[in-house]
Amino acid sequence: MHSTYVKMAMDRQRAELRNRRHRRLRTAMAFQNKVKDCCRKVTAFFFTQIGVCGLIVGYTIVGAFMFIALEAEARHPLTQEVIIRRRSCVDYLWNITHHLNVLNYDQWRQDVNRTVFEYQTHMVRHIRRGYDGTDENPLLMRWTIPAALMYCITIYTTIGYGNLTPRTAGGKLATVFYALVGIPLMLLYMANVGDILATSFKFTYQKMCKCPKRRRRGQLTSTNELEVAIQQPPKEKRKKPKGNSAIEPAMAVSVVPVETEAELGPNVFEPQTVSVTSCLVVISSFVIGGAILFSIWEDWGYVDGSYFCFTSLLTIGFGDFVPGQTIAHSQDAVDSKLIICAVYLLLGMALLAMCFNLMQESVFMKIKRLGRRLGLLRDRVAS
Repeated sequence: MHSTYVKMAMDRQRAELRNRRHRRLRTAMAFQNKVKDCCRKVTAFFFTQIGVCGLIVGYTIVGAFMFIALEAEARHPLTQEVIIRRRSCVDYLWNITHHLNVLNYDQWRQDVNRTVFEYQTHMVRHIRRGYDGTDENPLLMRWTIPAALMYCITIYTTIGYGNLTPRTAGGKLATVFYALVGIPLMLLYMANVGDILATSFKFTYQKMCKCPKRRRRGQLTSTNELEVAIQQPPKEKRKKPKGNSAIEPAMAVSVVPVETEAELGPNVFEPQTVSVTSCLVVISSFVIGGAILFSIWEDWGYVDGSYFCFTSLLTIGFGDFVPGQTIAHSQDAVDSKLIICAVYLLLGMALLAMCFNLMQESVFMKIKRLGRRLGLLRDRVAS
C-alpha cells in the first residue's frame, strides 16, 4: 500500500511538471504570436504614405548623426603638408627680399617668380589629390547638422553634389551601405507620396476644370427604337364644303429611326485624366519658384537658379551651384538655407513623381483611344 501511494505521488508530480511545461509553451507561443502580429502591423504601417514619410525622415536624421560622429574631427591628410609648404614659401620670399633688398631688382624678381611658381605647382597637385582648404577656413561649410542632413539627402536621391565628402575609411564604407539602403527607400517614398499627390491633384483638377463628360457611344436618348413625330399642317383658309360631310385635318406622320445600341457599339469607359500641359505647368511653376527663392538668397541670376533647381530635381547634380557656399553669410543663415533646400528637394522629388505618373496615364489613354479608332483594340464595356 505504501508503494502504491508513492507511485500515485510520483505520477501526480509528473503530471504537474507536464502541465507547467505546457503552460510555459502556451505562454511562449502567445508571446511569440503577439510579437509577430506587432511586427506585421509595424511593417504594414511603414509601407503606408505616413509610414514611408516618417521612415525617410528618421533615416535621414540617423544618417546625419552617424556621419557627424565619423567625420566631424577628421582632417584632410594634405592639410598639414599644405600649411608647411605655405610657411616655407613665405619664409623663402622674406629671405630673398632681405638679402637682395632693392640693390638687385632683376635677381629679386627672378627668384620670387620661381618661388611663387613652385608654390603654385605644389598647390595644384594637392588640389587634384582632394585638398579643398575647408579645414583652415571656419566660414566654409563643414559637418554641421544641416550640412550632414543635406549630405544624406544627396546620397539616397543620387544627386551627389560633391561639395561635402567623407575623408575617413569608416565614413566611405558607411556611405556605401547608406546608399544601398537609402536608394530603394527613396524609390518607395516617391512611389507612395507621388501616388497620393496624384490622386489629390486629379480630384482638385476635376473640381476646378469641371470638364463636360463625353457622351458615351450607344447611349440612347429614348427607350423606344422608333420616334414618331406628328406634325400639324399649316392652317390655311379653306372653303367650307357643302353639305354635312366633315373632312378630318391632314396629319403628317414621320417615322425617325433611332440607332440601336448594337449598331453604335457598347458603352466605352474612359476615366478622367489630367492633361500633360497641366503637369508641365506644375513642374515649371515649382522650378521657377525655387529659382526665384535661391536667386534672392544666394545672389545668383535667375538662369543660374533655374539651372540649379532643374539639375537637382532631375538628380543630375553637377555641384557647381550649391546653397550655403556664400562666405559672406553667417553660419545660421547657411544652416537655414540647407534645411529649406533639403525640404525643397524632397517635395520636388515627390511632385516630379506625381507629374510623371499623371503624364504617363494621360499618354496611355490617348494611345488606347487611337488604338480603338484604328480597330487595334476592343472597347471596354462599362458595367
